[in-house]
Amino acid sequence: FLKKNKLLYIYRSSIIIHNFGKSNIQILSNYKTILEPLFKKDSILKFSTKPLLKPGKRVKIYLDHFLKSKSAIVSGYFSMISLNNSKKFKAYIPPIKLTHPEILN
Repeated sequence: FLKKNKLLYIYRSSIIIHNFGKSNIQILSNYKTILEPLFKKDSILKFSTKPLLKPGKRVKIYLDHFLKSKSAIVSGYFSMISLNNSKKFKAYIPPIKLTHPEILN
């Protein structure tokens, strides 16, 4: 799409977070780094409604990415807290490759 006369590419990725532990956890924020061929961008997303995960449950989160190029790599982590002992921790996201379909061939 065009934004201020600049062409941007929109990507959406989904991540499923499982709680394999024995305590309730809450997702506080998401930090991501986007590496494009000529750019690097860091961003922090704070959730307005912080998802709560009970033991054995999972949640699917969608992340939107607005890029200047047709390919990029996204990595980062979710900042979380254990509600049983108030310990904060990070759940790292494995690198996600984003590629526009026309350059896959």
